[in-house]
Amino acid sequence: MSDSDKLNRRDFIVTTAGATGALAGATSMAAAQPADPLGPGFDQQDPLQRYWSKPLGELVHVDYGQDARELERPESQERHRIYSYLLMKLILRFWNGNKNGPIGSYPQRARQLDPAIPNRYRGDLNERTDRSHISWDRYLGHNIACVAVDGLGHIIDFDFNHNAFFRSTAEHAESRLVRRLFSLTDIFDSWKTGPHVDAKPHAALLSEVTLYTSLESCAQCSGVMSLAGVKQIVYMQNDFTAYKIGNIMYNLANRTPIKDKDGNVIGSVAGAPVPIPGSKVGLAEFDRLNQGNLAFIKKMNQGSEPFFSSAGITDRDPSITSFLCTDDAYDIFKAGAANLDGLQLQFESYRFPVQDPLPDDPAKRVLTNKECLIEAQKFFEYVDVEGYRGSPHKL
Repeated sequence: MSDSDKLNRRDFIVTTAGATGALAGATSMAAAQPADPLGPGFDQQDPLQRYWSKPLGELVHVDYGQDARELERPESQERHRIYSYLLMKLILRFWNGNKNGPIGSYPQRARQLDPAIPNRYRGDLNERTDRSHISWDRYLGHNIACVAVDGLGHIIDFDFNHNAFFRSTAEHAESRLVRRLFSLTDIFDSWKTGPHVDAKPHAALLSEVTLYTSLESCAQCSGVMSLAGVKQIVYMQNDFTAYKIGNIMYNLANRTPIKDKDGNVIGSVAGAPVPIPGSKVGLAEFDRLNQGNLAFIKKMNQGSEPFFSSAGITDRDPSITSFLCTDDAYDIFKAGAANLDGLQLQFESYRFPVQDPLPDDPAKRVLTNKECLIEAQKFFEYVDVEGYRGSPHKL
């Protein structure tokens, strides 16, 4: 090795070390830089001030002990599971996986093939063929839906994602349902006949409404639910592309103070719905759906097998809406749906919120878990014939 080679190597090491040090210093300085100032007006918003300089992980953390303490009780978890199983059964009833049409090849949907027609996939897996159960072969929207339940446990309504049907990317289940909840406050048409709460339809009480949705809400739906004053949202699967926006909105929303009769502040109400993952209510399908989705994403990214192919068209998009057309997803929803009819309740007489004393008027009483289960089963029987993947109401 020549002297010049030694010198060049030495210079290179010195130069590289200097550059590395400079880079480390720059990185350190960048990390140490304070957050941009909030500016006038923004600096008066307490939630924004509290989280402005904190890490993202703290911003998305939800303290369920603040606004969802009932989740600590197995009785309340059982109650939430009843409506979650109802939603899964509704999705199963109106299942349609023909995202790219009924003709072609869907390797992930082998069991949804029409046995009577080669290379054609069934858009409605309902086995009954009577006039009350019309077969919908056309793709009406993603297999994403939600159910609204009022503060007493009465089911208000349900809806599906209808993006494909309306050629729109904004017709999500939650936003569609919230819009209809407001319209239902002006009519007296329910899926069942019964007395109203405080002379109003149940739908008028959005501040006590819980939405059960099959997928973590996006920014649009989280915003719509916040504006509507929805109490909480229980979701059965993560949307890894939604970036926990519901958690962020919940933490950053201003809270409405609660005062006692003397005007003293004794608490506050969240300005956005409490986002509750299915794992918090003991829903086993939550982990199964998430793991199934991740496995589907991996398979699509590997490129070994497409989601759909036909006439030179190949779809390998690992989107969650494609996963929710697959046999794997169908099996998970089928297992969850079966729980609605076979559920053995452990806390039949439990009411939440607890009413002491119990109101004399039955219409104002919170339903017991047993009554919630009966309500859910009867609602499905009604929707099975009248639902059509959306409102059963005559608007």
